[in-house]
Amino acid sequence: MGLPLQPDLTPWTAGHRRLLVIVLLALGVIVLGTFSQTRREPPRLLGSHGRPGIEDYHTTALRLIAAARERVTVALFVVRLDDDGPVQHLLTALSDAARRGVSVRVVLDRGRDWRTGEVDPKHLAVAEHLRRSGVRVVLDEAERTTHVKVLVVDDRHVVVGSHNWTRSALTTNREWSLLIDDVDVAAQIQAELSALPDW
Repeated sequence: MGLPLQPDLTPWTAGHRRLLVIVLLALGVIVLGTFSQTRREPPRLLGSHGRPGIEDYHTTALRLIAAARERVTVALFVVRLDDDGPVQHLLTALSDAARRGVSVRVVLDRGRDWRTGEVDPKHLAVAEHLRRSGVRVVLDEAERTTHVKVLVVDDRHVVVGSHNWTRSALTTNREWSLLIDDVDVAAQIQAELSALPDW
């Protein structure tokens, strides 16, 4: 008769099985790529006054802080209060983040006046302003200058470069910083800052 005793009830051909394996492998690669550190964005150059081809530091920093979900860390050599300018916008963004439950910590240089040797009071008003908004402020050791200018958001996005938070640095100076998407760099920065005595 030539008929099989048990007919093949499987609707899948060998070609179907190979296609399924390929699709599953492709999905696995996509999922792993989504959660892998290798999927990070390339570094981007940030400038100070919206020059064509260079992303603006102030705008980018505001966007990152506004999107923060867990943690924002800032370390700066100089912060100068302004009434309703770019520095105030950044400080307000930090305050808003703290109010919505984000852990916000700002490290400021305490420093000494090079002429008198006395502790420099340059950040006392800024520190008080931020503390009133629920931001944790750390002043470094008077004997050692904190000259870094860095912003770390959610242990991933790092903005590091020459920008202090002053009106001139954010609007008219020739300043450059890099936006880096790198959890390892973010962790190294957090580890270095956590060594500060008042951290």
